[in-house]
Amino acid sequence: MLNKVLRQFSSGHVICVLANSQKADRVGAELMRNLKKLSGGEIKFIGSGGKGMENEGLEAFYSTNVFHPKPFVPFRGAVSDEGNLWLWLKMNPVTKNYTRPMHEVMKYIKENDLVQKIQNYRPGLILTLDHDILSFKIHKQMSQAYKNSSLVRPKQVHYGRFINRYAPYQLDYLDHVLYTIPIEPRDWNNFKFPSTYIGQNAFEKAYRFLLERNGGDHLLTSNSVKVNRDHFYSETEQYIEAERKTFRKTHEIPESATVLFFAPGSNESEVKWTLPILNKTANKFVEHHVSASKGQKNPDDFCVVIPTNKDTFKHVNDIIKVQGWKCRVIVLEGDEQKRSAQAGSDLAISHNGDIVTECLVNQLSTVVIQNMRKLEFYFVLAWNRFNNDMNIIADGDLFPEIYEGQCHADKLLLLLNKWYESPAHKFWPLQGFESHIHRMLPMKTREMGMGTHHEYYSPDYLFSNTVWEFLKQVPQRPFAEDQNLFIQNLSPKSA
Repeated sequence: MLNKVLRQFSSGHVICVLANSQKADRVGAELMRNLKKLSGGEIKFIGSGGKGMENEGLEAFYSTNVFHPKPFVPFRGAVSDEGNLWLWLKMNPVTKNYTRPMHEVMKYIKENDLVQKIQNYRPGLILTLDHDILSFKIHKQMSQAYKNSSLVRPKQVHYGRFINRYAPYQLDYLDHVLYTIPIEPRDWNNFKFPSTYIGQNAFEKAYRFLLERNGGDHLLTSNSVKVNRDHFYSETEQYIEAERKTFRKTHEIPESATVLFFAPGSNESEVKWTLPILNKTANKFVEHHVSASKGQKNPDDFCVVIPTNKDTFKHVNDIIKVQGWKCRVIVLEGDEQKRSAQAGSDLAISHNGDIVTECLVNQLSTVVIQNMRKLEFYFVLAWNRFNNDMNIIADGDLFPEIYEGQCHADKLLLLLNKWYESPAHKFWPLQGFESHIHRMLPMKTREMGMGTHHEYYSPDYLFSNTVWEFLKQVPQRPFAEDQNLFIQNLSPKSA
């Protein structure tokens, strides 16, 4: 009991970060690292998260491992708020993979009196990441608990993808929203919730990687990037070409070889489903074009690169060893090798995620795949039309999305062959998206002269500094634990 009291009366800033998806663990870990730099380490983190956030010092109440890898976020065409009971029923046969974890977390919060525990830490900010409906339910409970106490309610902030479905009544339990997809609300009374557009973090990191490695430092600052909004691809082509040569030289891949970039996913369940399909697709692709060339090409003219992370590297290698690949396969580990491979590749198939955004920066046309159950697949597209962020931003099927039973080698082969044999079809998605490049990042400075290089904030910088500004508005407790007489009196007397 004493240890609990001592811990809850720690000095300095306290922030409650509740990560409510597996992706949110990565977002939260990056935020924690940046906040520790801004504060000099004087921040205590409590909340929920996975391995990433726990490694950064989070005192976790529950884990993000309970959540579905890809959160379901309906955002158009229907009322999807917490009042839609049918949508969020625990046993809804369509959405149960998403709703069951939510109900498990709500049950845990109730049984463990988690709202009261969070209050006891006196947080200066309560921040939720992803899973809008669960986050709203938690914020409601926190807001009501503070109304019933003498404590001042801290700022309550949510980090999510969308801003277009918020209503005025939510100001009762939510102060601010940080969002990543630039779809503005279309409301008859022009209401927009207090918010900050953070932008696409994967876009900025892939763009920064190309410039830092290939002589584009004049377009970078520590917290921003300069983007040519009118001729983005024309300008970045020189950096992509330089990185392409570096990648191919490093891995001894001839310039004439065709490189397929196959991204199987970020966890073992995605890899297990994806790799057999990619294996069949690659073999049929090689067979088809070796046969069609009538001896002018052989399997050595083709190569497959597979990016992994530290959690999937061993699993991917184990599967590849027992599969039969008809061309060379290179397994890469880490973000640096992955981004270099994107510049050095010709065609791509990727499991749905941020990696599609990185491929976009590298002018790499990509087929998006994802495993879904039949009902789930129909339901998601009926509500959202598209599932990948890039297609959502463009409001068009620029990058083909292939899901569930449609995702088989023959269909993927048709798409790859179309791009391989007709470069015009390959670059059409990229040309279609260039008009949306200026919406990918939050504007910092607009070029008002003859130039076209507008300056945009780094999403990581804007996110962490916005949260830090909220925290600084809360008075920091001026005493350390060893100066607190109340805690000293609780401590056992020394003999």
